[in-house]
Amino acid sequence: MLKRRIISASLLCALLLPAFGLGQAAAPAVYTEPKETIDKIRDEGMNRSQVIQTLSYLTDVIGGRLTGSPNMKRANEWTRDKMKEWGMQNAHLESLGPFGRGWAVRKFSAAVVDPQFIPLISYPRAWSPSTKGVVTSEVVYLDAKTPEDLAKYKGQLRGKIVLSSAERALKPVEKAYLNRLTEEDLSKLAAAPQPKDDGDVIPAEALKSFTKSLNDGAKKLKFLSDEGAAGVIHNSGGGSGGTIFVDGANVGVETPEIKTIEELFESPAFQPQNKKYEANMIPQITMATEDYNRLVRMIKLGAKPKMSVEVDSQYYDEDPNGYNTIAEIPGSDPKLKDEVVMLGAHRDS
Repeated sequence: MLKRRIISASLLCALLLPAFGLGQAAAPAVYTEPKETIDKIRDEGMNRSQVIQTLSYLTDVIGGRLTGSPNMKRANEWTRDKMKEWGMQNAHLESLGPFGRGWAVRKFSAAVVDPQFIPLISYPRAWSPSTKGVVTSEVVYLDAKTPEDLAKYKGQLRGKIVLSSAERALKPVEKAYLNRLTEEDLSKLAAAPQPKDDGDVIPAEALKSFTKSLNDGAKKLKFLSDEGAAGVIHNSGGGSGGTIFVDGANVGVETPEIKTIEELFESPAFQPQNKKYEANMIPQITMATEDYNRLVRMIKLGAKPKMSVEVDSQYYDEDPNGYNTIAEIPGSDPKLKDEVVMLGAHRDS
């Protein structure tokens, strides 16, 4: 799904190693929940679970929930009201601070119209600007692996719809997408060593390489914008069978040297929701790999397909904040009720 800062809550577990040796106290016994309590939890989950109904309402009724969008705010309010209905206390929305402008699609269409009509599985990239109404134009494949390769397309892209990604090979499905883990699999996971760090430290060389990749993309988008391209189509970076993974729109502004994750998320490449970069973007679409690869093959075989594309998107600048939905289940155990267990999950998509 999108380029955005990810904020999540985690459960931290402390392991008490038994003390041993003369004069040392024995380790405290591990607490075991009474069987009747476990049975109650299992009964609720197996016979009165609300998981499917909740998931269906969020995905089918509310739909996409891009951070900062009207749908995301609607999901915030719905989950708050649902938590109240379930008896949780102090259910409310809590600002996580300024995020940026909201965005939503009002209308979208994309299809090949020449040499024949071909419907296409595709979707606008988040925070993409709109096209100027319906655009019908030749499709051009930008076969440029480096910024230096762009020069050969100078003067050839005005008003064109540009395929800017490489083809992506798709392999036949040879095994089930999901497999139940065996006891042996679970034991290996449990015995895996702890990471040496918390994952927040990225090696300097990796950051340097990643920054170069971001800047190559920024240079490409700026070139397309300067050349007057009508829009850009990206190949889905994952998925098959019509499933696509849509990111945030690219920004045609290069990123300075990055030393930390915080600087990475504040860089232009991760800020399409920032109003100041609106002028540095052009309409952008992600397309299912099957359709994208077909268009590239057609062009390589000498065809000059034409597409009709319309992106009608809207920005929302009234409230730049993002929100969490918070609710509480007060404890009842006299000894434990003042302790806090935090459970969190993503609601945006």
